[in-house]
Amino acid sequence: MTHQEQQEILFRESLEAAMSWMKAVQERLRLNDNTQGPRAALEARLRETEKIHQSEHEGHVKFDKVLVAAEVLLQDGNQETRNITHARLKELKALWEETCTYIIHCHSRIEWVWLHWSEYLKAYEEFEMWLVSVRRSLEPEVELQLGVKEKLWQVDNQRILLSDVQNQALLLERLVDEAAALNNRIQDPSVDQEAQERLQLAYNSIRDKAEERLSVLQKMAEEHQMYQRDVLKFQAWLVSKTKELNTLTETEDTAENKLRALQTLDDNVASEERTLQHIEVMAEAVRANTSPGGADVVVEEAEELRLDWQRLRQSLCEVGEGLKSSLDSQSQYQSRCQRLGEDIGQLRGLLHRLTRDLETAREGDRTRDLETAREGDRTRDLETAREGDRTGDLETAREVDRIEEQMVGQWRKYMNIRNTLLAEESQVEHLKAQLKELFRFSQDSQHLSDDVLAVVKEQQSVKCRSMKLCVDSELVLRQVLQDPLHGFSQWSQVVSQVLESSAEVSEFSHVAMLVQNIQRLLKHSLQLQEQLRLMLLKRDLLCSVFGSDRAESLMTELNDTVRNRELLHNQLLQRKARLQGLISRTKDFGDACKSIRNKLTLLRERLISADSLQPDILAKKSQSDQQRVIKKDLEDCEAHITALETLVSSSSANRTQFERLYGDWRILYKSVRVKVKKSEESIGEHESFHESLLNVEKWLMIMRQKLESYRSSTGEWSLDNRQHEAERALGEFPEKELQLHQTEVQGQGVLERTSEEGRVHILRDMKHLRESWMALHDLSLNLFRLLNGHSSEDPDLDTQRVRGQAGERPGPGRELFPGEGGDMIKGSGSSSSRGGAPERSPGEGHGVWLSQSSEVGAGRGGRTGLGGRLEQGEGGRVLEQKRVFGSRERLRAVWRLWISLNMGRDRAMIDRLLVNN
Repeated sequence: MTHQEQQEILFRESLEAAMSWMKAVQERLRLNDNTQGPRAALEARLRETEKIHQSEHEGHVKFDKVLVAAEVLLQDGNQETRNITHARLKELKALWEETCTYIIHCHSRIEWVWLHWSEYLKAYEEFEMWLVSVRRSLEPEVELQLGVKEKLWQVDNQRILLSDVQNQALLLERLVDEAAALNNRIQDPSVDQEAQERLQLAYNSIRDKAEERLSVLQKMAEEHQMYQRDVLKFQAWLVSKTKELNTLTETEDTAENKLRALQTLDDNVASEERTLQHIEVMAEAVRANTSPGGADVVVEEAEELRLDWQRLRQSLCEVGEGLKSSLDSQSQYQSRCQRLGEDIGQLRGLLHRLTRDLETAREGDRTRDLETAREGDRTRDLETAREGDRTGDLETAREVDRIEEQMVGQWRKYMNIRNTLLAEESQVEHLKAQLKELFRFSQDSQHLSDDVLAVVKEQQSVKCRSMKLCVDSELVLRQVLQDPLHGFSQWSQVVSQVLESSAEVSEFSHVAMLVQNIQRLLKHSLQLQEQLRLMLLKRDLLCSVFGSDRAESLMTELNDTVRNRELLHNQLLQRKARLQGLISRTKDFGDACKSIRNKLTLLRERLISADSLQPDILAKKSQSDQQRVIKKDLEDCEAHITALETLVSSSSANRTQFERLYGDWRILYKSVRVKVKKSEESIGEHESFHESLLNVEKWLMIMRQKLESYRSSTGEWSLDNRQHEAERALGEFPEKELQLHQTEVQGQGVLERTSEEGRVHILRDMKHLRESWMALHDLSLNLFRLLNGHSSEDPDLDTQRVRGQAGERPGPGRELFPGEGGDMIKGSGSSSSRGGAPERSPGEGHGVWLSQSSEVGAGRGGRTGLGGRLEQGEGGRVLEQKRVFGSRERLRAVWRLWISLNMGRDRAMIDRLLVNN
């Protein structure tokens, strides 16, 4: 077989394979080229066409094989072979293009229908969900509301819901159109004409129900509004008739004329009962369409209207009866007044007597308090002078018993007074009842009412005072009687702690401290023993103060306390003996001394490490707390040194070593006390400086607001009839400048006791304070010039000067704080006028403000730096100087300030002012 024959066979085989594949694909496409039917079938056809579309590559491979085989035949074959090959290739290409086009068109058509159906279903599901949501909101019965406002809100909400339903009509129309278009293509029952009609019917049902619900709600709201209008109208009518009744009763007229007018008014009120009945019928209808809470309000409104109408009728009847009975009530009124006056006098006399008894009892309380204080001092002296002396304890006990008897006597006096007042409560109520009966008469009973009120107030005052004194004395007495039990409770807790802590102790320093504590507890135990013994003898007193049940409980508790004290006392004695035995067996004096010295060394190092400058108040407080802890540790160490003394033998070396150790402790303790005191002073000074700084800054802020209130939005300064207020504002500057100087001085002291890290913040705050003061001073000069302009002969000229200089800083002023090492205030040059130019205001420098004075005549004068010019010369100028400085107290304050600022050049002049003033 030749090569050409092989190529022809290969061409025929590849051609047949390609042709058979294309025909098979076209047959598969023909079977799936249909968009009608259910969604599952359409989805299966879409998957099949998608597979065919994806297998297009396989056909392309077969097609390329045919082309390759044909290429060989076209090159090597004869003319006939080439013609046949061309014809078959042309046929194959046509079939290939037809197959590819069919694949794309069929798949695209089915996919488009699928997507169109999916979008429709999505929109349909959303519409169905909306229908379900609206249907659920409309299914419940109409929710009854509380009032007309809520009903109107409900109407608005329902109107919004109906608007939403109506707006969904366009969406429904589009859904129906889409369903019709899909039905033409797929012929599925889910989108046929019947399904479209069902959707339209569901929407129409929802819309009709929403419209019906809106109509019902509107009717309910309108009915409630009409009811409210009628209620308000009837209430206004009731108020008007009540005013007519009040006017009638207040009118000065005869009783007969008042009765005729009253009858006319009563007939008018009675005729309006028909209107009230109509409102009540409306209220029943409104109540049926209102929530339980709102229905109750409606019922209450209707009932209140009925009650108001009945009260008005009742008032008319009462006024009529009062007019009828006013003629024969005068004599009865006089007799009742006389009887009430006599009862008031009797009660007032009793209250005066009880008040004197209270004052007498109070004097006894004061005397007893003084004796108690003196007895406390005497008891402390006895305990200090003769500790453990039994005679002193007996004397103290007798004094305590005497004081307790006095307290019991006072308490019983207060109880008697209180019981007497409680017994007189019925008399007070009788007086109130008599006064209430007098109020039924038309005559004025104000004077008797005032007398009754006064005596009731006096009775309540005496009663409250007696109750307070009785309760206070009883509380104090109970506390005094129970003091031994409370003291034992605290003592027993401390004993338990000491016994627990001393159970396994072996170190010498701890043993010494525990022995000292046990000695103090034993001494306290003896005192408790005597107190408990005396308390056992006061059974009757306890019964009278606490009552029988509580007294029995206290006596039981007291007996238990006595037994427990004896038990704890014995345990303390045993523990003390054991610890003293441990101390006596301790023979190594050197080790104990070395341990204490090491502890002193450690405390000294802690003190040195805590002794450094701190940046702020918190750090200083922390440092002070550390130093107090060191001081407490040193005080505890003293007990160890005292116990060490028991180990000092006859050896002079041990004695010398002990005395040296005790001396070191005293020196270190003194140093710690000094440092604690200095630390507390530093903290106090820092806090005082901080408070002064805040006060000055607050004043600066407030004063700036005051001064700026005199300046308009255009920048012009004006007093607007506020001259006195402006003078008062400027008059605050001298005192505040003195306070500013004091703050600066405090700041310098704080800087010396603060670390470098903290000084930066303090200096920044002081600098900011200086700048704020200078800015405020510049602002005040405008107001000062304006005040001087009001006192001059040409106010227009001064006003022009104020407008021209508003907001400008003055010329060569004075620096309040020029820098470190310099004067605190530097004066500017002479201020005398030259060349007819307007003379500068006396307060134009940054000096100390004392007052605002007018200019002094020409002549050589020097600024004092105190806000005004003091001219030396003739005696007439002294009056001007006195006016500038003000009162003697103010002048003396200025003198002290000026001396502190080292301004000695004007001292003689101020001395002369002091003498003349």
